[in-house]
Amino acid sequence: MTLLITGATGYIGRRLSALAAASGHEVICATRKPCPAPYAWLPYDLRGPAPECPAGTQAVIHLAADTSPDTDTNANAEINAALALIDCARQGSARFIFISSQTAEAMAPSVYGQTKWRIEQHVLAAGGTVVRPGQVYGGPECGLFGLLTGLVRRSPFTPILLPAPCVQPIHVDDLAAAILAVAERDDIHGEVLKLGAVKPIAFGRFLSAIATHRVRAVRMPIPLPVALLRLLRLIFGRSLSRKLGLERIFSLIHLPPMDSERSMEKLGIALRPLAHGMHRSGHGQRRGLLQEAAVLLGYLLKRPPQKSLVRRYARALERAGKTRPVIHSRLLMGWPILLTLLDNPGVLRTPEGQELAWRLQVALGIAEASPQGAQVFLGTRWPRSLVATLAALGLTSVKALVWKIAALSCRAFARPLLLGSEAHREA
Repeated sequence: MTLLITGATGYIGRRLSALAAASGHEVICATRKPCPAPYAWLPYDLRGPAPECPAGTQAVIHLAADTSPDTDTNANAEINAALALIDCARQGSARFIFISSQTAEAMAPSVYGQTKWRIEQHVLAAGGTVVRPGQVYGGPECGLFGLLTGLVRRSPFTPILLPAPCVQPIHVDDLAAAILAVAERDDIHGEVLKLGAVKPIAFGRFLSAIATHRVRAVRMPIPLPVALLRLLRLIFGRSLSRKLGLERIFSLIHLPPMDSERSMEKLGIALRPLAHGMHRSGHGQRRGLLQEAAVLLGYLLKRPPQKSLVRRYARALERAGKTRPVIHSRLLMGWPILLTLLDNPGVLRTPEGQELAWRLQVALGIAEASPQGAQVFLGTRWPRSLVATLAALGLTSVKALVWKIAALSCRAFARPLLLGSEAHREA
């Protein structure tokens, strides 16, 4: 297919263009500045006339929007630009797909939401398709996601808004895949597709996920009444509030919930876990393997493993086609010694335990073949006297006995320790 994409250099547009080109489609970028190869470029500005639809274009995807924080959004200009693009698509017999916003409502509290709703009505009347994404996140730190990530990175606190608003996240790559699926299907037209997590999550939890999985820092939650934000907006004024990002925060506070389940099923889109999507790679599987390596090697070596051993473990599993970690427990990640509760035949012979046993053997082989492992297993760090050696052996035997007793008494907690974690439940 030949796809004409406005806003192709923006946050979503860049990912959509790359995905479309990788899928074998011809991409024409309608933007103010030239696009990089291999895309064709068509000069286009929202405030200027609509471009002529190139011959053979099957779909026009309208992503361009005025998001400048320095000027008031010219609602009529945006609506007129959308109408011109609709005419352009009609003349070229191309389908029209408009990427709207979850804030779109006739009586939305923001001009942005009202403008999106008005454009939606024109698109639907022309037989086009409207896509309403939830809170877009992941990939480069752009848009509202970039603003929130910057706030979490700079602040030692995570604001918990009261009353708590909810968001329905969708990874930017999942959204790009959904938009491309709409363009590729001929049976979708004249309807609104709502895309995002089926179950909304609290905004505070979304910020905590950014802190934990993106910024990788501990942030203290602190209650923040919405009334205080309204007071700050009143003090700063509309212009300064927009520059500081307060207006975009308020767009989240007033988000109407979406029933996204039907749309997600219709397109066959399965969202990735939030924890994985926060990772820069977008999937977080290698990160999970690295965390698992640190747990297993730390347990075997009784000390933090060298980074080279951690990477070697991850590469070994990837070569074996095992890209998903089996250890998800935060307790294990913080206390690798708790693996003693799992390192017994009663657990390792279960279906879940057999995979853990195999990975323990891989970690053991890597540890034994390393200088760090030689120091631990062979005692090559320094020579010991006979008395010191006997004392060390006695202490090791006592430790082993204590942990054996602990493992027997805590066996009931072994299975939840292996299976339970927030990241695992989200998957």
